[in-house]
Amino acid sequence: MSHRSAANLWELRPNTMRLEVTVRQVSRAVDGVTVHRTRVLADRDLAMKDGIPVTSVARTLLDLSAVVRPPDLEVAVDRSERLGLFDLDAMVDVLERANGRRGARALRRVLAAYRPSAQRSELERRFRELLETAEDIPRPVFNALIDGESGTHEVDAHWPEHGLIVQVDGFEFHRTRRDRERDAAADGDLELTGRRVMRLTWDDVTEHGERTLRRLRLAGMWDVPASA
Repeated sequence: MSHRSAANLWELRPNTMRLEVTVRQVSRAVDGVTVHRTRVLADRDLAMKDGIPVTSVARTLLDLSAVVRPPDLEVAVDRSERLGLFDLDAMVDVLERANGRRGARALRRVLAAYRPSAQRSELERRFRELLETAEDIPRPVFNALIDGESGTHEVDAHWPEHGLIVQVDGFEFHRTRRDRERDAAADGDLELTGRRVMRLTWDDVTEHGERTLRRLRLAGMWDVPASA
């Protein structure tokens, strides 16, 4: 299993397309399966997950870089790091063996600009602790993958039944105009599907927690009486 199917198996991004596999030699066509043929597939590019032969995470990201948009590739890289699957040495190795493969340049650009999610972990922890103080607010799905109108996005907290998404981002993720434009584009893409997106800063979570909880209650309508 490889490409988008492998990314789905590794939980890096959802896939609703036909099954994709990679083979080392010529093989016959199989109905409902996209077969990729390659001469470059080392043993270290192979893995097993849930009893299924699959390309390694590093090879999956390389293959993925040739078939998805850069923003979706960024989400997959971030997801791999959050899940503890990202291996920088393996990424360097697979890129050194890429030999001009389509998508390798895009993957290099994404890795060069990537900032580890560990920088956000403290703010996320504080946000979860804040939610624990509000028994009337239901627990969200954390670190969820959500399909927007034109791409897949990883969100920090999602209340599916209420159509509410919260992103918690510290200053280090908003240093440049490009960062802010990227966030605005992602929020807009999610909002086009009918969801509401809230972005919370460090001060929103740590200094103005009660006000933030009130905002969440209003956004999720948890403070509206059932008879209303």
